[in-house]
Amino acid sequence: MHNNLVSKISSINDLYNRAIKDARYLKLALLSASNLGGSPRTLLQAIDWLKTNAMETDEQGVVEEINFCRDLVR
Repeated sequence: MHNNLVSKISSINDLYNRAIKDARYLKLALLSASNLGGSPRTLLQAIDWLKTNAMETDEQGVVEEINFCRDLVR
């Protein structure tokens, strides 16, 4: 099962760069932003929400949350 997980991301920008090319990372962006209280419909809305969370806390914590959500991407 873990073999099917998308690779870990290293930053919000890394997630964005992967999401514009790969639908699995787009789904990861949307799911992780929703998991952090947002309701994004687009990649840019998801990235904006993740960046807002990072400014209020720290980016490493947000990246950890994003990576935690990888098992939700099918």
